[in-house]
Order: sequence, then structure tokens, then C-alpha cells
Amino acid sequence: MMRATFSRSAAPQVSTTSQWLWIGLTVLTLVASSGCSAPSSPDPQPQEPGQPPSTTTASDLVDATNAERSRAGMRSLTVNGRLMEAARVQAEQVAAAGRLEHTLPEARLPSLEDRLAAAGYDWQEAGENLAYGQRNAAHAVDTWMQSPGHRVNILSATFTEIGAGYVVDPTGRPYYVQVFGRQR
Repeated sequence: MMRATFSRSAAPQVSTTSQWLWIGLTVLTLVASSGCSAPSSPDPQPQEPGQPPSTTTASDLVDATNAERSRAGMRSLTVNGRLMEAARVQAEQVAAAGRLEHTLPEARLPSLEDRLAAAGYDWQEAGENLAYGQRNAAHAVDTWMQSPGHRVNILSATFTEIGAGYVVDPTGRPYYVQVFGRQR
């Protein structure tokens, strides 16, 4: 699993030292929040390899995410079609690459920022969770909830919208993607 969070908030313009400190903390936050894990062995797959992406599974990801937010006393995230597109694209890209990475230099849309721009999403805050190998959407969300960094994205009050993507690679391994956002 991997997690990334990005912000377009402007840094305070106090001094050069303050600017470098802010930049350093931002980079440290991005580096520290990225991680990767997956089940030790993939669970049985609900979708046959080579089948079109499942919109039902993507919808199940959203439902399971909003159920977690509800349990925490938070408002549900609103589904945004542009975020759904960004998530679908990333699910296809990580499945084709056979690895979980937020930035895939060889991909058509290498970064989250690229995917959001291509989808036409004008964001102020954005985040992304990636996972593979879980047996279904509920299991993927449960796995993310067990990871402090991924849990932060799911339960963040900063995000107001969500998109989700799901693809099964040719070997039968499922890939799950959540993209969170708040528009400008």
C-alpha cells in the first residue's frame, strides 16, 4: 500500500530561513507519508483477469470509505467523476507496471498532479491511497484503516470528494486506488 498527500497552500512569506524550513517540512511530510505493503499472498480474486475494470468495485471502495468516516462521526465524501477518472487511470497504470508507486515516470500520466490535470480537476488539496492483492473493496479499505498514514487520508477533514479505481492485472492481481480531493 502507498499513501500520498499534496497541498497547493501557499507557504508564509516570512523569511528565506522560514521558506526553506517550510519546504523541508513539506518534503519530509511527503517522504514520511509514503509507504508500501500488501498482503503476504493475494486473496482469491472476484474478477477474472483481462475483464474490464469493475465500476461496482470502485463504488464499493467509496461506500466502505464513507462507512469508516461515518463510524468516526465524519461527513461522507462526495463522489466526483473527475477524481473517479484520475483513480481509474492510476489503477490501470500501476496494474500495467506491476508495482505500487504514486509516481510512475514511464506512464502516460506519471504523477497525481498529472492525472488530476488530465481529468480537469482544479484541486487545492489532494491525496491518494494505493493497494493490491486484497480480496475485495471492503478488505482493501480495512487494510488502509490499519495503516496510520492511509487512515489519515480516509479520515481527513481536509478532503470533501473522492474517486476510486479498480483493475485486475493479467495475472489476476487486483489493484485498488482512492483519490481524495478538495477543489479550489
